[in-house]
Amino acid sequence: MNVPSLRKPADVFEGFAEAGGNFLQQIRQVVTAPGQSKRMRRWGIQEAATLIGRSAQSLRQSEANDARFTAAPLGPVERDGSGNRAYTLERINAYRNLFGTRLRRPAGARAIRCAVTNFKGGAGKTTTAVHLAQKCALEGLRVLMVDLDPQATTTLFFGLIPDLHVEPEQTIGEILVENPALLRTVIQPSYFTGIDLVAANLSLQDAELTLANPAVNQQARSGLSAVERLEQALASVEDEYDVIVMDCGPNLGILTLNAVHAASGLLVPMQPAMADFGSAVLFFQAMASLMSHPNFARPMEFIRILITRHTGNKEAKDTEAMIRLAFRPFVLDPVMVQTIEVERASNDFGAVYDIEKPRGTPEAYRRALTAIDATNEAMIEIFKDVWAQQALRAA
Repeated sequence: MNVPSLRKPADVFEGFAEAGGNFLQQIRQVVTAPGQSKRMRRWGIQEAATLIGRSAQSLRQSEANDARFTAAPLGPVERDGSGNRAYTLERINAYRNLFGTRLRRPAGARAIRCAVTNFKGGAGKTTTAVHLAQKCALEGLRVLMVDLDPQATTTLFFGLIPDLHVEPEQTIGEILVENPALLRTVIQPSYFTGIDLVAANLSLQDAELTLANPAVNQQARSGLSAVERLEQALASVEDEYDVIVMDCGPNLGILTLNAVHAASGLLVPMQPAMADFGSAVLFFQAMASLMSHPNFARPMEFIRILITRHTGNKEAKDTEAMIRLAFRPFVLDPVMVQTIEVERASNDFGAVYDIEKPRGTPEAYRRALTAIDATNEAMIEIFKDVWAQQALRAA
């Protein structure tokens, strides 16, 4: 096999980028066929009834006897290829509104700003962030998903290929440098009902450098330090959302520092492995030093550690026990098990919540869904507690 000359490595990497981009485009076309964009799944009447908080019979009766359930703007219920009822999340939320069962952020409470961060790669950070955002939306909450990682895996999960479908000016990078109050101009609706997206691509690397440079980061004009920009940006839109999820890069760069500064709470994914445990100790040391700085020395609403990619073997269980002993009471009780359905969904640039017809066994799908639901429901309960405390203080 002849290896091309490396006299011009830039040409080699350009070839890698072009070839890889072509494969991503082909994969995306297969995953999103027949259209050019991802399509959100539908639910049968039993699943829809569970999400709504009513019985299937109650849904049938309401559709038959109450015009609000079938008149404009909802219209007749969709049917699948077998003639069975098929419900979109948009319709499910409309039914929740009519029944009064939709989860609402109480008056006086603020949007949750959750930064998902860990500077150890491979901890399942993006998978955690995307599933959390989607579960919040499935509960009827309004969600803003902010991709702060130049690798832009979250953006891929939402059906966009970075640097092909996302221009640099469509990311948050230039906004944070020039005018954080213009965040709304880079927010776009996603295929997933209830989730808006701030997409990312490799140009965020430039923002890392620009924000760190006082000569070009507009600090004198804006009056904001390099790490205060995202908080200002989110303040301009947060009243429109219930939950803001920020997916950070595997580092403590300027964008991650912005997320930590803007966050009302942190979610730290961690694999139950000794290498990850050691990395987490270093991460927590860095965070302790960071939080001692006057710019970051303020209370948070929550900090939680989520054990991810749990294999169930003895080594994982032993490390889990050590994590719980070392970091209690901040470790979530549920763990995210490593399952084939999660891996398959990730390979399709999707989440378990996207799956309508599992490719594997129903048991494998239910196991993955149960584990993911448990972790996300635990986080949503924390969000509810935060809101209750905020509402009480505002009363």
